[in-house]
Amino acid sequence: MNKGKHLAIFIMIAIICPLMTSCFDAKEVDDLGFVIALGLDRGKTNELLMTLQIAKPMASNNGGGGGKEDELPYATFSVEAPTMVSGLNMINTFASKQITLSHIKVVVFSSELARDGLGPYLHALIRGREFRPNMPIVVARNTAEEYLQSVDPKLVLNAAKYYELVYQSYRYTGLIPKVEFHDFYLAAESMCRNPVAILGDASKFESAEEFDIENSTYLEHGRSAPLEGDFLAGDIPAVGGARAENIGIAVFDGDTMVGELDGTDTTYHLLCTGDFVHSYWTIPDPLSEGDYVLFDVKQSRRPQHRVEIVDGKPVIHVTLNLEGDLVSVQSGIDYESGERSLLLESAMESYVKKEVSGYLDKTIREFKSDICGFGAQARGLFLTWAEWEAYQWNKRYKDATYTVNANFKIRRPGLILRSKSSISSESESDEQ
Repeated sequence: MNKGKHLAIFIMIAIICPLMTSCFDAKEVDDLGFVIALGLDRGKTNELLMTLQIAKPMASNNGGGGGKEDELPYATFSVEAPTMVSGLNMINTFASKQITLSHIKVVVFSSELARDGLGPYLHALIRGREFRPNMPIVVARNTAEEYLQSVDPKLVLNAAKYYELVYQSYRYTGLIPKVEFHDFYLAAESMCRNPVAILGDASKFESAEEFDIENSTYLEHGRSAPLEGDFLAGDIPAVGGARAENIGIAVFDGDTMVGELDGTDTTYHLLCTGDFVHSYWTIPDPLSEGDYVLFDVKQSRRPQHRVEIVDGKPVIHVTLNLEGDLVSVQSGIDYESGERSLLLESAMESYVKKEVSGYLDKTIREFKSDICGFGAQARGLFLTWAEWEAYQWNKRYKDATYTVNANFKIRRPGLILRSKSSISSESESDEQ
């Protein structure tokens, strides 16, 4: 009997082992074309114009890709089609490799599509098994095709690495939002917050002689000259590297784009959502008009949100806790200790309150869109889900009022213990 059992087990193993080691459905890496970026525009002859960037396999082995230093490390394919899936089928008819989206790094929508509503495309992306939930979402101010064509990595060996790094710059610049596809989709379907996307565009400047600040937003912030964040994508006076610029926020109400915020307001958006890590801030010197003080600013604690419903209208209370290191004091005034240090901290707190208030005003009055997610706090004020649904937070947000409180502490003065003005020959003679 035991021999019969052993024989049966042996036969089963003999049958199963070949099946387990089979590779009938295996695909060689060299046979696949890996899409690293997908752009969607409104088509001329059909619903969509799809632009695909497909990585070149040899791009990582030599600095340019394909053997030439000035050759791009990716190939670009464009096609007009009724849907994304049908567009992939069409490209597969003339591409030398089978197209796969399993390594896609970013999806770029044109502002035209975004303002018409991204609902149909979001549903296709969330159903697709190959789309990654953590891929960034970008809205190009002009067209997605132009934006992708302006990507020319200079400091990395391949475009895939470029995309992995450039959309993480919110960690050290604060000028783009933290955006991942699954968060965008959930916010678009949510009753207590609205989504945002990274604002991108191709630079309009070809050389330094063309620089201008006509489209800068510094006047909206009440400044006489632009600071580093007072620009929208495409308007930064800069040349060199990739012409693709990423700065600012595309603001959505549901799945429909309703406006844009510049890099400065993006910083305050990150502060209010708790996604701010650190960046350098330039603020006016409180004791020397025309001079600036530069800080390396961090959040010491996550922001505190509290929401009340007063007479049926939301009242939002925001508390921000920041700290910073002195990086530069143009005036040479000693802000390192004593009363002047407290004065500078107070000036920074007033500056943050004013700027954050301007940002919240835009979300409430202009865009009527809760992109900070204050509704998550308001939801707890209702006893039942039916009451929360009946309140319709997204429609009530336009009637909200708010208070902003900011706490700021100077932690370190850098390598200078005490600032001192430079001494010239004239000043020496005056002292004598």
